[in-house]
Amino acid sequence: MDLSNDVILITGGTSGIGLEMAKQLAALGNTVIVTGRDEDRLSQFRQSHPGLSAYPVEVTDLASVETLYRQLVSDFPDLNVVINNAGLMQSIDFQSFAPAKVADEVAVNLAGPILVTQVFLPHLLKQSEAAVLNVTSGIAYFAFDKAPIYSASKLGLHSYTQTLRKQLAGTSVKVFELAPPRTTKPMFSGSEEDNRQVDRIPKMPIDQVVSTMISGIRRNRYEILPGMSKLLRLLGKARL
Repeated sequence: MDLSNDVILITGGTSGIGLEMAKQLAALGNTVIVTGRDEDRLSQFRQSHPGLSAYPVEVTDLASVETLYRQLVSDFPDLNVVINNAGLMQSIDFQSFAPAKVADEVAVNLAGPILVTQVFLPHLLKQSEAAVLNVTSGIAYFAFDKAPIYSASKLGLHSYTQTLRKQLAGTSVKVFELAPPRTTKPMFSGSEEDNRQVDRIPKMPIDQVVSTMISGIRRNRYEILPGMSKLLRLLGKARL
């Protein structure tokens, strides 16, 4: 896939890896649309990034996703790429955790990407060339006990991505997975001791993560594992 003159939706695209994706993909001549939960934050985003379009959505809510779908197929009828990037990472101790935190994390990281994909899939299948890219994580392959629900939900998304790719084989829709390592825009925030342990893990600049993603898509590499993620997958297999 060439990744130029495409129309690309990025969920959770107002910060971190999602924002870097938006910048690099727009620089290649693509039309880029980002989404977020908070309308005030989206308003600020529109002011600071006038070349990018931004829409509100709650990816865990079917009605909200369907509203976004109707808006985008009307405003951008040539939309042909969906990147499920929205994610939530929380420090959770199973001996003293709040069930609501777990439910929210599973909803954002696993149910959300599935909902978005299924709602937009009929439109994508009508395009001559289209793609879905799901952002998982290097710790989908190697369990991270400080953020266990994040690891579990990203592993679930990895499995969904594999089955989606198999079911869509022979269609116009290619299915990619990006599994970033720890980056210079970390999502994790836990106890002081947990943070010290996490700080020992090497970090990869997010611009390099995204450039690796773009290169992988252009070469039709359906599983893109930048930096330490390749090693984490090998270590995960070795522990089985």
